[in-house]
Amino acid sequence: MPELPVSDVQAAGKSYARLMGFSVDWAYQDSFAGISRDDARVFLRRRTPEEAKERYSVLIWLNMGSAAEVDQLYAEWKERGVLIVEELQTAPYNLREFTAQDPDGNRFRVFYDMGSADRLSARSTSAGQHNH
Repeated sequence: MPELPVSDVQAAGKSYARLMGFSVDWAYQDSFAGISRDDARVFLRRRTPEEAKERYSVLIWLNMGSAAEVDQLYAEWKERGVLIVEELQTAPYNLREFTAQDPDGNRFRVFYDMGSADRLSARSTSAGQHNH
């Protein structure tokens, strides 16, 4: 499960709830918390002094079920005021994607591999063919 370093666990939990639609499932003082949204589960933990000095952050890839889900989450997060650091696009490498950033500098690269549907379709077509 991904673990995000944050400067203030309580404030980060509230920010994730307000901006990104996560629920704060539990918190232990200001050192650790569990948040979730649909099937996504993430831990928040207080940054160590060394991480704070280095401005350490994490990048998480969120693999969505369809390009439409990527578009929908982009629109929702943009409307809620989430910082979008890479705009929604269909990349040359066939990903529908965007990247968002939380107030602590952690990033979420939200994507759908548009080539995966083509590969699955090709596999099922070739699996259905028989050589005579």
